[in-house]
Amino acid sequence: MEFTTSEQAKEAIKKWLTENHHVVNEIDDKNVNFHFEIDYPLGSQKRQRIIQPKDYPGLIVLLNGVAIAPDHTGKLKDMSEDERDEFYSEIRHDLLFQSNSYDIHMDEDGIAKQIQFSYEFYFDAPLTKTRLYEGLLVNHRSLLYVVTKFNDEFGVPSMPAGSKDTTVGTA
Repeated sequence: MEFTTSEQAKEAIKKWLTENHHVVNEIDDKNVNFHFEIDYPLGSQKRQRIIQPKDYPGLIVLLNGVAIAPDHTGKLKDMSEDERDEFYSEIRHDLLFQSNSYDIHMDEDGIAKQIQFSYEFYFDAPLTKTRLYEGLLVNHRSLLYVVTKFNDEFGVPSMPAGSKDTTVGTA
């Protein structure tokens, strides 16, 4: 089926997500035609967002991200600037040829605080369930890569008892 309106795309995407048993929360956002927050992978505490911005007709944006654990930010601070730049450069090179984009949010001292991933596509090409899930998967794999890279470099961080998963789905 061809989708020509954001409302058609919204209904199809919501149907596909609910068919696959995702928890779908609609986010009230005046800047978008629709904004869903879902559990991905299914049943996990990890979240991704599916957004159709009003200013970009036909564009669908899938977002997820990870906050850098305090243990890891402390170890980044202990590195020299050159060591940090080399570490970040390895991440940038490894993510360069993925089909999604990323943004490393840094503080004023050059310490990574969060990394966000986005997968964008337009529904002027066929909007399909497969395309949607390919985007969710590439974002998730990129997140797993970054978590693994930080854990391999700095060790698995200690998390306070009862803390939620460190992944965030901010837009």
